[in-house]
Amino acid sequence: MATRLFSIAVDAGNYISWFVTTQASFAVTVTLKDDVKQYFTKTKQSRNIEPPLALDAAVVAGSNLQMIVDIPSSTAILGTPHSNDILTDKGDIVGKEYTICLEDEKDQDYNDVAISIIAWKKKG
Repeated sequence: MATRLFSIAVDAGNYISWFVTTQASFAVTVTLKDDVKQYFTKTKQSRNIEPPLALDAAVVAGSNLQMIVDIPSSTAILGTPHSNDILTDKGDIVGKEYTICLEDEKDQDYNDVAISIIAWKKKG
């Protein structure tokens, strides 16, 4: 059984949107939560990338935002998260982009789970 927890450095009050896809033979469960709220937990087992596992948006309610990926039939979940700042033309940071592409087995295609989270300091 393999589980990975990813901490996402986003402050309470930030506006986030997420898009999560899977195309895996194994059942994949992805959860997004913080210490106050669970934004989603969804499971999918399909090699078909459509429909997406999860997509939506919310204002972050608490601290310690986490993405948890659980693939019970896998022995390991491989992949490295990437983060970038969203900058104004003056160089001010107004948000963050997070991307995680994961591998659940041995074929090394890193397309079994793809997660994109965008966070902005302000909504609207």
